[in-house]
Amino acid sequence: MRAYALMQRPLELEAIYRSSPLYERWHCEIDAIRSRLPDRLRQCYRGIGRYPFTEYPELGPGWQWSAGSADDIEPEARKLMLGFLGAYDYETKSPRAFLEHAEHLKAVLAALHSTTYEMVELCTGAEYPQNLLGFDVGYWGGGNFSILCDVVVWPVWHPPTRDMLPLPAQAFRELNAHCLFPTQRGAETYLGLVQATVMGRNEAEPGEFTVIGVGSTG
Repeated sequence: MRAYALMQRPLELEAIYRSSPLYERWHCEIDAIRSRLPDRLRQCYRGIGRYPFTEYPELGPGWQWSAGSADDIEPEARKLMLGFLGAYDYETKSPRAFLEHAEHLKAVLAALHSTTYEMVELCTGAEYPQNLLGFDVGYWGGGNFSILCDVVVWPVWHPPTRDMLPLPAQAFRELNAHCLFPTQRGAETYLGLVQATVMGRNEAEPGEFTVIGVGSTG
């Protein structure tokens, strides 16, 4: 499968995360986990967990449980996005963020006032992006969840626990300059490791997660 999405730039998301209630509460534990990943890599993360432009606005990493909702400062682009996404299919996790046609997403990008988004190409299965940046692991099509991002970049849904500490540093040493796995095999190995330790065997069926190739379109 092949699709396209608009991902936010990591530096802006890092600032949002560090100012969040979740980080304020858990910063000692979070910093202990994130110390396994050099700061320069977190600032270069170009995976699928970068809060893409979706069918509805979101607050950003670490703000999920705060009072209030995100204001939509991009109503025109959002209307376009909803038109291209079509009716909800009851299969894709919400919020939906992936479009099948690059031309459609370019139209959404042109309608945005914000300059914090970049367009990326995403592939799974036997397909690969033309300008491959690396491989991430998470949900396909919606939900905006990356198992890599949620463990060591911006932990949100799995607050730091002692279960995370035994994760071998080798898994993170393999990450490339974009804070992604350079090979599909490396991402698959990481998926198995995290599901067996951090996430627990009963939290999600293995089929819910997939290895996703991320590519640059610029």
